[in-house]
Amino acid sequence: MNSKALGPWLKSQWKQHYESAWAAFWATPPAAYVLPVISIALIVLTQSSPFAWVTEKPVQEIIAPVVLVMAAGTVLVGYHWFREKLPLMLSLLVWALFLHELHFEFMNGGILFALAGLSWWLSTARVELKDWLQDFWIRLWLAGAFMSYFISDMLDRHLFSFLPNYRSWNNNVEESLETCGHLMIFALVLAMVRVGQKIVMRQETSVKSS
Repeated sequence: MNSKALGPWLKSQWKQHYESAWAAFWATPPAAYVLPVISIALIVLTQSSPFAWVTEKPVQEIIAPVVLVMAAGTVLVGYHWFREKLPLMLSLLVWALFLHELHFEFMNGGILFALAGLSWWLSTARVELKDWLQDFWIRLWLAGAFMSYFISDMLDRHLFSFLPNYRSWNNNVEESLETCGHLMIFALVLAMVRVGQKIVMRQETSVKSS
């Protein structure tokens, strides 16, 4: 790409991603902003119950990969069925999260990189994914997972260290919130399979009627 073509290309990319960001903001269900708050509240309540051991970091490091294995298996089946762009995106995202959860050294910071990559790809292919992104549950779980991972990463970076008794609860809440994000990703994959089946049925009906 020569220097004369670079300027218009950058301008078109900026316009596209700017419009996608606003579209994503307005399309995000308000409930998605509450999901991480509800997750944190449930974690705190669990820590005050006889089941507090569930929120401990060693336990969460067992639960999290199990959830992602289920999501990874399901998303691969979904991609095999539909061969569409969104199932492919989610396959790559889930497997990146799984490798991060297994603590592969090259996946340090993997969640943020995976989410940034998915955001860019979603923005680029927004028009192609219209039939998928119209679904309320796909938008809800996608946005909820993004925000849960973002807050979890902030806890991991100790940006809330000013809060009372921070060191006593930070690790457990951070790990548990990340697992909640994984559960939302699993729910997103299940929603994707359901929507994919509807799209296929609609396409088959359209072919039969034509």
